[in-house]
Amino acid sequence: MSLLNKYIKIFILIASISYGQDVYSAYGVGELTFAANAAVVGIGSSGLMPSFQENISLSNPSTWLGIPFAYLSVSYGGTQIKDRNYDYNNMLSGLNQFQFILPIKGLFAVGIGFQPYSSQLYSLSGNNIYEKFIEGDTLTINKAINGSGGISGLIFSLGAKITEKEQLGLKIEYLFGSNRRQTVFSIKEDEHDLDYIYNQRNIYNGTLIDGYFSSNRFSFGSRKLFLSGKVKTVLHPLRINHFSFQPFEDSNGNGYYDIADYPRPTGVDSIPPAPIDTLLSNQISPFEYAFGFDLELTEMIHAQGEISLWSDLNDRKTNLTSGLNQRILAYQHFNIGIIRFARALPRIWHESLHFRGGIIHRSYELENQLFANGQSENYNINDIGLSIGFGIKFGVTKNQIDFGINLINRSDSHNSDKLITNFNIGISIGDLWFVKRRVKQ
Repeated sequence: MSLLNKYIKIFILIASISYGQDVYSAYGVGELTFAANAAVVGIGSSGLMPSFQENISLSNPSTWLGIPFAYLSVSYGGTQIKDRNYDYNNMLSGLNQFQFILPIKGLFAVGIGFQPYSSQLYSLSGNNIYEKFIEGDTLTINKAINGSGGISGLIFSLGAKITEKEQLGLKIEYLFGSNRRQTVFSIKEDEHDLDYIYNQRNIYNGTLIDGYFSSNRFSFGSRKLFLSGKVKTVLHPLRINHFSFQPFEDSNGNGYYDIADYPRPTGVDSIPPAPIDTLLSNQISPFEYAFGFDLELTEMIHAQGEISLWSDLNDRKTNLTSGLNQRILAYQHFNIGIIRFARALPRIWHESLHFRGGIIHRSYELENQLFANGQSENYNINDIGLSIGFGIKFGVTKNQIDFGINLINRSDSHNSDKLITNFNIGISIGDLWFVKRRVKQ
């Protein structure tokens, strides 16, 4: 109580955060989800090109016209980030994709699905421990930021044939979700410890729209060449409802605001005061375009490549969306790989298997970091890695089990050295819809 009143002015002096578990997750809306299903993870792509089956990508509705069955697909995945410099692991896993696809007479296809857009899980501590001498007392002060949450997408998709060799696709993605951030100032005076806690929460909602185009009109000599492109933009800009809760002394050390803390909650049942609610509109405006190719090398072996560029077109800075008051301005993705697809009518058991492998490179550009001395510093992140995966096709309706894994080395402007492991396992069940059944006599 008295300690808070005596030293409250010290908190404004603490401004630096070190690299902890995991710092990249604290920027902007967090770690963006690139690969929602196991087939995409196995080749290392963003999902634009066919990797599920020949000429079919679960993430690209313009490729769904050739699907002979309705598919229900579920994927579970996880990420482990190991920092070799600081010897820590950060792990996160969960449902990566739930999707239902329904082709209609080879002319149209519709789909509905759910998948993460971004995720956050971080715990960052101060790289400087401050010692202050006030009125004969020696205070040791440190700062930590903890956060978790994410944004998910509810997706409605449509594919349509426009010619015998060209197809279009459309996705409407409604984004929703939230994250929580807790800032803890730890003060140690002789044998006494005290935490001063400030809680915040962001609630997100917005809508994105994706347009796809695919064509198998071209060839490279006698080899078939499949091309596809995508453009993503904002339909309804992402809004943030920011809730700022009253800071408090955690007198009993339980991490929650209750009647033992200072200032003590007042009113009926000692309810803490309502948070300050701030509505921020048009905070994030993602724009992305991508292009890819699939070249048939043999009847079953294909070479694939993708390049995509993403940027946040919003030029307004906000200090409320990120644990570190920075955001991702842009990223570039490139991958190239080989797939051996299963044969349409397998003659022996291994012709029912898909094999996938590739090389991945991504680079990220973050806002310049501004320090207290007025200097700014460029901060870039680079990923390079390998991907491998396989799929097992079974049953009359071409059911499929897929597994994929990425091994990625991440480096940044601060010489951080991280090993990222992404894994994903999925199952897709096919069935016939809209087929006339023979009436029994």
